[in-house]
Amino acid sequence: MLSRAAAIRRGAAAALSTVSEKPETGLYGFDVLRTAKGFRRFVDDAIQRSDELVAQVPRLQSSTEIVRTMDEISNTVCSVIDSAELCRNTHPDREFVEEADKASMRIYEHLQYLNTNTTLYNAILKAEGESVLLTEEARRAAHTLRIDFEKGGIHLPKDKLEYANQLNLEIAQLGRKFTENVMNKPGSVDVYPASRIPRNMQRHFKSVFRFNTVSVEKQKGLRIVTETGNLSLALRCISDEKVRKQLYIVGNSEPRENIGVLNELIHARDELAKTMGCKSYADFAIRPNMAASADVVLSFLEDLSNIVRHKADEEFKIIQNFKRTACNEKSADLEPWDEDYFIGMMKSSVYNLDASVIAKYFPLSQCLKGLNVLVESLFGATFHQIPMRDGESWHPDVIKLSLHHPDEGFLDTPLAIPTTSRRTTFTTSRRAALPRYLPSARVLLAEMGDSEDLKTTVASLAAIVKSLQSTAEANSKAIAELVVHRDRLPAAASSPWARPHRINPRG
Repeated sequence: MLSRAAAIRRGAAAALSTVSEKPETGLYGFDVLRTAKGFRRFVDDAIQRSDELVAQVPRLQSSTEIVRTMDEISNTVCSVIDSAELCRNTHPDREFVEEADKASMRIYEHLQYLNTNTTLYNAILKAEGESVLLTEEARRAAHTLRIDFEKGGIHLPKDKLEYANQLNLEIAQLGRKFTENVMNKPGSVDVYPASRIPRNMQRHFKSVFRFNTVSVEKQKGLRIVTETGNLSLALRCISDEKVRKQLYIVGNSEPRENIGVLNELIHARDELAKTMGCKSYADFAIRPNMAASADVVLSFLEDLSNIVRHKADEEFKIIQNFKRTACNEKSADLEPWDEDYFIGMMKSSVYNLDASVIAKYFPLSQCLKGLNVLVESLFGATFHQIPMRDGESWHPDVIKLSLHHPDEGFLDTPLAIPTTSRRTTFTTSRRAALPRYLPSARVLLAEMGDSEDLKTTVASLAAIVKSLQSTAEANSKAIAELVVHRDRLPAAASSPWARPHRINPRG
């Protein structure tokens, strides 16, 4: 009897221990994400809630209610999209990554249903038609949703709509495959001997060995994986031009499989554009959110290029002449793998300082303080660090920042930043935004329309940039370069319910 009572007590104690060890919340603050398999429930709940909201839409009388409900549908879906994409690209646990990948594909399939739901489309047409009853912000939201529905092909005949859906799915899958290849199959270069790499950099790379052809002794080398962080570091700091050239070429040509993926992606995008009645994917992608056509954007870029070309050519010659002097070669050309290295050398020679020494004074914490100074001087907003609850983070070194504006308050979802990793990840929800009155280059381009006279606009932009530069220089004495690596984020097809993630293919 006593032994049975003891066993019961032990069982109760174990149960209490389990409860006490249970995380306060789940990943990113979602209770359902306490485990990797929680992503399945996360998607189920989002689909169920969005379906409930879709069913409510036909019964809504007020345009304001329609826009608000559509916004809630968007936020519900984007909570899953953002969380799954962030997890796929940052989480150290493979099980979490795999479950997030499955969740991402499931929620994308649900997006196709939302994209082609005529009830929602007709409701947003009604809301936009009664725009006089809406606030300026709600009118913009209704207009954007209507445009995005039509970019999804909802206005097309049934057969073309089905084809457009197939193409959208294919584009999403190809974009995912492209970025997964970049992440999982980077190139590498073996450098022999290891002495060709600066000693203070060698700890960043894996040691490899080979037998010397002259003697029987093994020769030590270093294997440099050409992912973004390594490549950037190597091109800035390695003095051996042959090594820099090899790294640059491999870094911009691997993985080879992506050439085929990119060709398929280009073809699918071209097919989608033609199905949507556009002459090119460029026209489809920018219309009607920016300029009226790709020709307008090209004209704008050419005019902007003409404005800065003189300064760019001047700086190029300065760097080229510096290389010729440093290498004692009067006819040496400045190659793409030279620029970062010799710019660094020029800075060091002007200020008589070693960049690696200066870097010690600019850890990420100090860079964030500098960023805060810049954001406050430009936008009047400031960053505030927020404590993370138990279970919310995927790594103990992650900190959470929220952006606050004195008039707007806290600007929705915080930023999550690893403080020790070379990869800096910014994550925000779809609804996060800077104050609505801030100037926007995108709005400026939208107002350009088909105007042929872009010189005034370009000059205005140049003046704005110059003004911002002056403000930044006057108010940010302690700002170091903060490099945010976003090229690993996967592509997502255009949708009224999701922020578009653009891939940035290399080489």
